[in-house]
Amino acid sequence: MKPLIFDVTPLIYLGKINVLEKITHFPEEKFTPESVYEEVVVEGKNSGNPGVFLIEKLLEAGILKIKMPADDRYVNYLNENPRIHRGDAEVIALASELDGISLLDDEEARGMAEIEGIEHHGTIYLLLRMLKIELLTKEETIDGLDEMLRRGWRCSTELYAEILHAIK
Repeated sequence: MKPLIFDVTPLIYLGKINVLEKITHFPEEKFTPESVYEEVVVEGKNSGNPGVFLIEKLLEAGILKIKMPADDRYVNYLNENPRIHRGDAEVIALASELDGISLLDDEEARGMAEIEGIEHHGTIYLLLRMLKIELLTKEETIDGLDEMLRRGWRCSTELYAEILHAIK
């Protein structure tokens, strides 16, 4: 099974809707790079985001592991694009090294992963997987999606309709 490499947004939004701990039921190894940890946990504690402590708990339990990509040159190459954040570049590079799945919501980062031939999905993929393996009901999945939107996650009306169709 391909390991899952988490960027900031999936961690934050799954935490905001109180379903992040359900990733423990996914059989794949789960990683995040140091820069994502710094942004989500270290900076997150300063912002008072309570979901940060759940992320930290998953890290302490070894369910989610911090791992850095070995090829700094590849990270720097990806990071030459001014629209790609350091964390995005590290997620993509780590997914490349581990033949994993990069979990990104940022459109630019997903485009870069596509160009690089790296499998990528986002927060909705994780939410739908939780539904598929019955960690969430249809109602809980729709409520979670709506709560993500209320808390700042963005998508077009067309994508929202597609997601609802996939849930039903």
